[in-house]
Amino acid sequence: MGASDGYYCPNKDCAYDKKLKKGEFCPDCGKEAQVVGFDERVELLNAKKMRAKMGEKPGQDSVSLLATDGMSDSEIRKLIYEDMMNLAQSLAGASWTRLGNLLSGNSTDQILGAGFKAIIDQNKILIRQNELILRALSKKRSNN
Repeated sequence: MGASDGYYCPNKDCAYDKKLKKGEFCPDCGKEAQVVGFDERVELLNAKKMRAKMGEKPGQDSVSLLATDGMSDSEIRKLIYEDMMNLAQSLAGASWTRLGNLLSGNSTDQILGAGFKAIIDQNKILIRQNELILRALSKKRSNN
């Protein structure tokens, strides 16, 4: 065993990321600890962190996912509505030019920045709508 190797829970779906000892079992999922090299450990711990993030709801952390398994359909619909309201505000063409004139700097850059923000907001809406579609299809398949 190399100096950077250690025993960890091998389950990527388990959030437990503390070092374990040989023969120990993960206190969260019950899997037996396995020796993990440095490269494997980096990959494993990143997967565990991402999995833990997937359980978070927007607003809990500055970095949140657009849709998670833990979110209800109504929560996703609420976020879609909020994004559509933000998009409607940023798409008001007159506000782009007023914003560009009010702020110092190049007004063309200001307009482009507002346009990019609108594209990002549109993508967020599409991602969340796709999640709702996937959930509906999954429910329909399980009912058949």
